[in-house]
Amino acid sequence: MSYLDVPRLHFSGRFFTDPSTVNNDPTHYNPDVTNPSPWQEPEGQHRFQFQNCIINSAVNQDGPVPNDPVVGVAVNTNAVPDYARIVDLDVYQQGVSTLFGLIINIPVSDTLTISGNTDPAALNSCWFTAVLPTRSWGSDYGEDSFGGDMNACGFFQTVIRIAETSWPQSSGSALIDQLRASTITVDGQLLLSLKMVVDGYENVPQDANFRTGRIVGTIGTVNANEPLYNPPGRYLQPRSFYELDANGNVVIVNKNPVPLPWYYPSFNEAIFKVDTTRNVLVLDLANSICRQSAAGDPVDLGTITASVTLPDSSGPVAELPISTVDYSAFSYSNSALITELPLNSDQLNALQSGGALTLTSSRNDLGNPVVLSETGGIPSFAVEVRPVRMAGDPGTTATTQVYISQNGAPLAGKILGLNIASVHGDTPGATVPPYNPGDTPQADGALQATITPSDANGFATVTLTVVKDPGQRTPQLDGQLYFINLYDPELPEPDWATFNPIQEHLISCLVWSQYAVNTNPSWEEVQNMMAPYMKLYASMRNLVDLTDPHTFSIFAINPPWDRTYNAPPYKQNGLNIWCGAIPYYLTRDFNNSLYMPITRDLSPNKLTTVLYFVQNLQSTASLPPEQ
Repeated sequence: MSYLDVPRLHFSGRFFTDPSTVNNDPTHYNPDVTNPSPWQEPEGQHRFQFQNCIINSAVNQDGPVPNDPVVGVAVNTNAVPDYARIVDLDVYQQGVSTLFGLIINIPVSDTLTISGNTDPAALNSCWFTAVLPTRSWGSDYGEDSFGGDMNACGFFQTVIRIAETSWPQSSGSALIDQLRASTITVDGQLLLSLKMVVDGYENVPQDANFRTGRIVGTIGTVNANEPLYNPPGRYLQPRSFYELDANGNVVIVNKNPVPLPWYYPSFNEAIFKVDTTRNVLVLDLANSICRQSAAGDPVDLGTITASVTLPDSSGPVAELPISTVDYSAFSYSNSALITELPLNSDQLNALQSGGALTLTSSRNDLGNPVVLSETGGIPSFAVEVRPVRMAGDPGTTATTQVYISQNGAPLAGKILGLNIASVHGDTPGATVPPYNPGDTPQADGALQATITPSDANGFATVTLTVVKDPGQRTPQLDGQLYFINLYDPELPEPDWATFNPIQEHLISCLVWSQYAVNTNPSWEEVQNMMAPYMKLYASMRNLVDLTDPHTFSIFAINPPWDRTYNAPPYKQNGLNIWCGAIPYYLTRDFNNSLYMPITRDLSPNKLTTVLYFVQNLQSTASLPPEQ
């Protein structure tokens, strides 16, 4: 099962990122707002990079292999000038931040570096109560004394694609050779699974570790017919974050749920696998246990014991203990808090025949001691690619897949329900306050969605179809955002007006406004498109003012690509462009880290219109012939 299988590598270190936050405020997209507030990162360039990441441990079918040469080796990412980029989908959806253009490099030896491109990776299972608070103001629990970002934790999961010809079968590392032999090959590329857990991001300029956070990760194999961007395992659900009454319902006071006492740690869902080939339970708790401080050690929970809960139809629930669980700080940094517990035949059979896994704390002063537990008999599902962008032309379609499983195995023939909401300020899951409406009169009903039953491998296909122009929220905020909520129709349908969706159950779709390509645009038309970027992205403005006609013209026709970028001309959509810095970066692949705009919020038709303006400039300039 990808990164939980063997062989696998574990690494830890820090990450650097500097996303601009001026675009986090919807009011900044109003044309009359000419001096937006700087927020916390006005000069941000959306870069993402590993810092001092080291492989701390390796595991194969026999267990840890501390003497393999790959242990102690660095894990590096791309840097100047092609940093990976981290990008939000929309000002109303900042919860699916996506990494574009990330390259992973592992220098196995002085003569061999294994290098591969990763698929775009969206943030999963992010929670903002991952740090024990140091104040007790009720609803302020989630904000804590450190601020929201330092309290947050989440993970990115994706695949690394490595050219088969660049990875020799014998590398000098037995573990690396086993990885190569165990994983799948697609279109001449070997695929590896990559999971990265990030926390403790410091966004305050006065902090010594400003713009950095902690990262732990795992690199493993990829299996055929399994999801690439979500763990295909079994899930442990956290205990309630709120007070419950005797019937297990959340206690409501003045229409608000009552949180647990401030010193009770919170928890997040966990992934596990029952490995029947090695008779072990593999637990991943890196994104599940509250920290004592930001990027600090896990909270002291005493002894955590894993057990199997076996409902007995003739009497009380039976508990079959498995073992204690290592959740130490050393395990977090050394093995990304992925721990393996041996299983005897009784324990293995219990887990495979309907038994539910539970994790129980020995402390009785921190609330319910059952901190994580499996809900048996209920299917699990997760959307593979959750952020989607679509042109607003009626008839435009896009698809994504949902992986559905039960007890760790793919579930065939399952049909999920769909609910579509056009997003405004008080839509559950939106990342802006309610006083920002965010919708347009024609937004509702502009997007339709259908879903197929899951196939034999557990995959269902969601098809999104634009049926009319969704409109434009402001002249500088293009299109409309939609949430497509998925749910199990065999369970009570949530009240979508109040239910905050689980991240992995939610597709976020940005539908751009309908826009006809103009092959002969005026400068004013192009200038209006460039205006939001110059207002919201100071780092771009400091390099080149895209709203100044003279500056735009200079960089639209200089330099030639063949000598400067070693790149061929762009010959698509009836265009033939072969010089200019602006069109070069505008015509990079959407997933390339050099693509401009780095925010990826310029619709394809508007981009093509800008390129026609550039081509028209080039046709009237005195340029040397295309090389």
